[in-house]
Amino acid sequence: MDVYRFPQYYEIAFSFRDARHDVDFFENAISRFSKVPVKTVFELGSGLSPYLTEWHRRGYQYVGLDLGEHMIAAARERALAAGIKLRVFRGNMNAFKLPGTKAELAYVLLGSLYATSNQELFSHFDSVASVLIRGGLYIMDGVMHCRLMSNNRQKWTMRKDGIKVTTTYRAQVVDHLKQTHYEDLTLEVDDHGKRRRIVHSQVLHKFFFPQEFLSLIECHPAFEFVTWCRNFDLTKPPQEKTQNAVILRRI
Repeated sequence: MDVYRFPQYYEIAFSFRDARHDVDFFENAISRFSKVPVKTVFELGSGLSPYLTEWHRRGYQYVGLDLGEHMIAAARERALAAGIKLRVFRGNMNAFKLPGTKAELAYVLLGSLYATSNQELFSHFDSVASVLIRGGLYIMDGVMHCRLMSNNRQKWTMRKDGIKVTTTYRAQVVDHLKQTHYEDLTLEVDDHGKRRRIVHSQVLHKFFFPQEFLSLIECHPAFEFVTWCRNFDLTKPPQEKTQNAVILRRI
């Protein structure tokens, strides 16, 4: 079963995210590096649009893009219940067009970059550039890999409203020459005594090493490298065993 068909459990699994802290980070990056004022933000791989409420509270317009129809439906339902306008599109993040849609900030989180080759990465950059205003920022979280060849298994447990979700993540190399790997995600759910095991496996990605990623950015005409950091803190440089983010600017 695909984990994206179960938005409630997926949300609990990743409920360690702190929307207020993370949006503080985005606003800090905007104030330091953006060359344009930001009115609209664009989230790729938006899923349940977990930061929608916080962006709305701070006066920003929000646009999302995702491929999962169940996640989009759940996001729209929640936005409607909260009385918040939500614009979200269904599409492939590596090749999309959103005529009439522009944003001054774009971001993708939790390594949700589903490019399987350098060519797809460039197509992704082309698509994002068609929406992002010149001078605006593109923040990419968890897209660079430092320890894929070693033990990269991660496991954690989150609880909410009497539901416990234990999540296991692992990336398994498929082709060393093409630098591709499968992403395997398993949710072990205890929903008030009802147990369910949800597996999301063999989702193909290309892994990008940090210096390789920087070189690819230099080769793309629409973006320039600004900086990188770890744990959504601009004062902390990237490290091998942490979640690292890279900040680009549209040129």
